[in-house]
Formats: sequence, C-alpha cells, structure tokens
Amino acid sequence: MTDLGTLGGTYSYARAINERGQVVGAASTGDGSQHAFRWTPAGGMQDLGTLGGIYSDARAINEQGQVVGAASTADGSQHAFRWTPAGGMQDLGTLGGAESYAWGVNEKGQVVGSASTEDGPQHAFRWTSSGGMQDLGTLGGSWSGSNSVWSGTINDRGQVVGSASTADGGRHAFRWTPSGGMQDLGTLPGGTYSDAYGINARGQVIGLSSTPDTLGGYHPFLWTPSLGMQDLGGLGGYQSGATVINASGQVAGWSITADDQTHSFQWTPVHGIQDLGTLGGDGTYGTPVSLTTGINDRGQVIGSAYTATGQHHAYQWTRSDGMKDLGTLGGPNSYAWGINARGQVTGDSDTPVGTRHAFLWTP
Repeated sequence: MTDLGTLGGTYSYARAINERGQVVGAASTGDGSQHAFRWTPAGGMQDLGTLGGIYSDARAINEQGQVVGAASTADGSQHAFRWTPAGGMQDLGTLGGAESYAWGVNEKGQVVGSASTEDGPQHAFRWTSSGGMQDLGTLGGSWSGSNSVWSGTINDRGQVVGSASTADGGRHAFRWTPSGGMQDLGTLPGGTYSDAYGINARGQVIGLSSTPDTLGGYHPFLWTPSLGMQDLGGLGGYQSGATVINASGQVAGWSITADDQTHSFQWTPVHGIQDLGTLGGDGTYGTPVSLTTGINDRGQVIGSAYTATGQHHAYQWTRSDGMKDLGTLGGPNSYAWGINARGQVTGDSDTPVGTRHAFLWTP
C-alpha cells in the first residue's frame, strides 16, 4: 500500500483507477480548499483545479486519462466537468438549472451524470463533444438520475442506466440508448420500485428491485436485453443489492444474511450467489460487516470489511484465495473504491496521525 499524499493539506481520498494505474479523487490544499486530483506513477499527484470556485471532486477516469466530476464556479454553483491532459478542466454546463454532476466517462469521452433543469427537477444527461449536454428525459414523471458511486453508468456504446420517476409517482430503473431512448426496465414480480447502478459493454444492467416481502425487502437483479430482469436472490435475509458488474456478466454486491449481518457477495452464471465472508468481524442488522465497491474483468472483488478487533479494512477477494486484508497506512481503518484489471486497488486509509490519505495497493 502506497500513500498518494495530498495537495498540501491534511487529507485526500481516491475514487477510481484506470488500467494504466492512474488514480483520481480529491485532496485538500494548503489553503484549506478541496481540489480534484489525478495521480500518475510518473508525475505523482496533479491538482486539476476548479471552475473558478474553491471546490472540485473527481469521480471517474478513462484509459486516455480523461477525468470527470464536479467543481464549484465563481458564483458558488456546482457544475459537471471533464478534464483532459491537453485541454484542462472544461465546464459541461447544466440543463437550464444551477447544478450538475458527472459520474462516469467512457472510452469515447462521453460523460454521464445528473443536472438540474430550468423547472427545478434533476434529469440524467449524456454529454458528448459534438452534441454537448443531452437531457435523457424521464419515464413520465418529473425527474431522473444517473449517479451511482460504485460502478460505471455508461458503457462504450453510449448506453446509460439510472433511475427515473414514472407517471404514477413510482421509481423505476432505466436503460437509455442512442437509438431507442429511455427504456423502463420495470421491477421484479410484485415489486414497486427499482434502481439501476451499472451497465457493461454487453448492455447487461444490475441494480436492486423491491419485492412483495411485507418487511420491505429488495433483491439484486441482472437485466439482459433477451431475458429481462432476473432475481439474483440473497444470502438468507430479505434485503440485498447488486452494485457492480464486469464485462463477463459477473456481479457483486451486498446482502443481509439469515442472522441479520451484511456480507459481500459475488454472483456468476456458473456458481450463482456466493458469500464472500468477512475479515473476522461480525455485527447486527444495519451494520455492514462487509461491503462491495468494485469488480474487475478477472472477477476480483474489492470492498471493506470489519476485522475481529472492530476496525474497517479494505479487502480484495479472489476465488482462489478468498478475502485478503489489504491493511492500512498505519491508522485503524481503510476503504477500497476502485480496482483495475491488474489487480491494483485504490481507496483511502487512516494514517498514524489521524488524517485520511488516498492509497494505491499493488499485488
């Protein structure tokens, strides 16, 4: 585990990593502001600046080193940005309102996020260099959003997923395509709402949907163009959700177990749903003993889990070795947020002096 440092301040945190080992996130500066950063093995931590304000935050990076997130403007509002090595930070604007936020970017440089409209409600958007910011609409209601913190909500085909309100006031997962527009993915049988959190290059979508369970249950789903929405089940409890998916259709997420603990899981078409275990910790309902935040194309899963001593540590899980404790930067806790195909993991960790720093863990 390598400490990536700060921008002159006391803290930093990482949110994503690409296949070249470049990391993005945000860090405090010497004057107490927070700026987005891109860290590279050759150049270290680079300040990406702001849009005229004092704040910025990076959330995703593609293989070309293009970064997206949000930054404050001179008038104090928050706008989505795309940063490129050649052009610096570009304001992507809004949909007529005051605010916007970018959550994902694909290899074509297309950006997805959410923005406020002139009438007030937020709508999901897709931004392209040729067409600018496009309103993706709703499912008949007033709002829509594409804002997962765990996984990519846009694939390289320009397909976008998220959640949108329906004409009857409900909330349904959607998949938007350039040719077909916004498609309602529905819910699991008997459910009333659903949310989509990720999409892969094959157009497979994951998320969660409510079920008829009288206790307010919901289950993870995998939606495919040919089969529709499939219930992936759970680990014995009545609440679970899928958070990430890879190119092969392997899914990871979290589930409440029969004894009311929250565990990470991986689901594959071959093995079904599998409990990834813990790092020795336990808890009761509402306490996430282990959570999932990422998966790469090799099926390696990352997240954070409680240890037997009550600390929260980043982990990497593989089918051959199980859950591996990635340790910390000397403090009690660490959290993993991104993984690439090489198995490099990024996140943030407590330091011995009580601050939080971004890290890069390399096998």
